[in-house]
Amino acid sequence: MKKSIKGIASLVLCSIVGLSLAACGNSADPQAQNGSAAGGDGTKPVTLRFSWWGNDTRHQATLKAIDAYTKLHPNVKIEAEYTGFDGFYNKLLTQFAGQTAPDLFQFTYEWDNDMYDFLLDLKQSKSLDTSGYDPSVLQNFGTYKDKMIMAPAGATATSLFYNQAFLQKFGIPENTEWTWDSLMDTGKKVHAQDPNAYLLSADIDVIYKLILQPYVAQITGKNWINDDFTPAFDSVALTKGLTYVSDLYKNGVLEPFGDSSAFVGKMEQNPKWIKGQIGILFDYISAFDKYKQSVPDGKLGVAAYPMAPNALQSGNPIAAGTGFAVNKSSANAEEAVKFINWMINDKDAALILGAQRGIPATSTARKALEDAKQLDPNITKGLDLAGKQKTIAPNVISINADLAQIAKDSLQKLIYQKETPEQTADEISKSYGTKLASLKK
Repeated sequence: MKKSIKGIASLVLCSIVGLSLAACGNSADPQAQNGSAAGGDGTKPVTLRFSWWGNDTRHQATLKAIDAYTKLHPNVKIEAEYTGFDGFYNKLLTQFAGQTAPDLFQFTYEWDNDMYDFLLDLKQSKSLDTSGYDPSVLQNFGTYKDKMIMAPAGATATSLFYNQAFLQKFGIPENTEWTWDSLMDTGKKVHAQDPNAYLLSADIDVIYKLILQPYVAQITGKNWINDDFTPAFDSVALTKGLTYVSDLYKNGVLEPFGDSSAFVGKMEQNPKWIKGQIGILFDYISAFDKYKQSVPDGKLGVAAYPMAPNALQSGNPIAAGTGFAVNKSSANAEEAVKFINWMINDKDAALILGAQRGIPATSTARKALEDAKQLDPNITKGLDLAGKQKTIAPNVISINADLAQIAKDSLQKLIYQKETPEQTADEISKSYGTKLASLKK
């Protein structure tokens, strides 16, 4: 960050006269971390341009947060620049090229490679308290090429949601530590006892992303796709995963695909789930509330994601896709970091921003929402359970939409028994080879 001569002189003066760290704007001071001293020395006028995307609810919450922060620090003026997501990426790149980019902005790790050179290394700032983050979140999503370029705002992970009444009905302990095999065995028993009941239900997206991919990742210990644009699995691992999916249907563990496919992305509306005829759903922990509202008396529990006994990794990282980044060329970069620190750590900020950027990524913000009864403790439980499982950093190519569609098209042939697991594995591998070669170019 380039400082003016006047700015350097001011810092030297602070050192000479022995002013407190808080007066010099060091948020290592406890008061600064709570937001009471986060705006610098409180006298020098500071103007920050803050840009983000989202819906109107997010916009209004963020504007309220800006208002609260500037009331605490009257010397700070924050110019809000907000819009929808479409076009945000291209506009930001254009602004960087023209040296007109905002001081701070909402960011996603998917842009790491494109914007890395323009971003401040937040590890070099003394104004950001990162103690509330799960270390894996910072490493996997906030850091790129050894630089912390994003302060994650929201976090989520896949969780196993269970209907407590269903488990009680079939004598299944709520503290069960699920494996893929125990899901299969228990599901068989459930369906044999009641032909109208199924332990699991899933749409095609869940089957691909939250069953097949993690199952294979636990075998390989790798991502779905390698960084060099080659599949991270061999035919043996992929066939095992596909065989497992096929067996879930053949054994009555999964609700018939034709019945569940009407509820893609809205499984909480599935009549069998509402009636208590489905016991378990896989989804991101941020979806907890909608499932809780859809079961009788809200009796919904959270358990750890299924793990094979000898799994090399969970395939279920705590994901923090978006957060905040700072323009390293900003004349007020450190002041921008202080504002970010307030947004992610301050209790009042947490209550204003709520879950508008996902479940808060820091434990301090989550606790503030829990204490205010604005966040169900089960959500934190789900994140904590995911954090205890060994995982690896995800990469962007593994979530490519074209690759997903190839696999989902083939999966449906498998589910309807038009292909064997071996044939489906061969079809996916061949199609992936062609598509990945194109993507690599």
